Amino acid sequence: MVILSFPLSFTPLQLFYFHIKYFSRFTPFFLGPNFGILDTIPWNSQKEGLCMPLYLADYHTHTYISGDSRSTLLENITQAHRVGLSELCMTEHWNLLNQKGERLPTHYDFSPLLQQWEQLQDTWANRIQVRLGIELGNSTVDTAAVEEGLKLPELDFVIGSLHSMSLARDGVGIFTCAKACTDRTLALDVLEDYIQQMEALVEAGTFDVLGHIIYPLRYFPTQFQLSLEPWQDRLEEILKKVIESGKGMEFNTSQGSTIRQWIPLLTQYRALGGEIITLGSDAHRPEYIGAGFDQAVELLRSLGYRWVCTYRQRTPKFHSIM
Repeated sequence: MVILSFPLSFTPLQLFYFHIKYFSRFTPFFLGPNFGILDTIPWNSQKEGLCMPLYLADYHTHTYISGDSRSTLLENITQAHRVGLSELCMTEHWNLLNQKGERLPTHYDFSPLLQQWEQLQDTWANRIQVRLGIELGNSTVDTAAVEEGLKLPELDFVIGSLHSMSLARDGVGIFTCAKACTDRTLALDVLEDYIQQMEALVEAGTFDVLGHIIYPLRYFPTQFQLSLEPWQDRLEEILKKVIESGKGMEFNTSQGSTIRQWIPLLTQYRALGGEIITLGSDAHRPEYIGAGFDQAVELLRSLGYRWVCTYRQRTPKFHSIM
């Protein structure tokens, strides 16, 4: 079941966005080559609450509970409200492998998340929606244990991510492998392993959206000029299965640093009929909450997307971006 939502009122920031988008475009001076007026606005403008269209939600955020962040949920919520977001989902790490390839406990203790979440729900209920999610890393290591853990009734949303190589490749972190690569052939081997794992993840289905699919490309040396194009046919099959199973894909802005890099994948997903898409900043610090969302929405519109999604009890809700 899906739910359609349209805003009944607009915040001053949203009205400002409409003024910029629909009136300034009549002045040729402001029109940029790719995104119109947004080309003239600094890439970090979302930090000041500019250009936040309609109902936007950051569905990939971390706090100190993840271990690689020092943020608190209160700091993240405060920032989300300041930049004009309507909803925030906390998605702490639940990895089954660490960066050294060592197995981590398959049982996840949700109590610290629930404690933060429950303390702030009532305080912020009238200003911003706060959802409880998880970023599940390398879940195919123990699918049965993961499925048991995901039965938590309060859980709204699950990102399926891959942060480490397969156990067949010693499970070493993809970040570690990519940064250490001095040979392009080795880098291609890493990407082949990544695609194989993604195929297994889609078969397992332990997620609501596939997380940051272009993740490894963030870290390889730029001189390698790598892309996922050699695996385009296999990615097409992956995306078809995602769509057929009623799941979706995350558009991860990587704290505002990756927008245009997503064009090939977003184009492919849309051509296949994909519509379930969430926006995530992957913020590990409060100032990156919602980073790059104004440019991300413009890109989605230009590629024919009509909605962005949020989740409630693992069910997608569609919000118009038109």
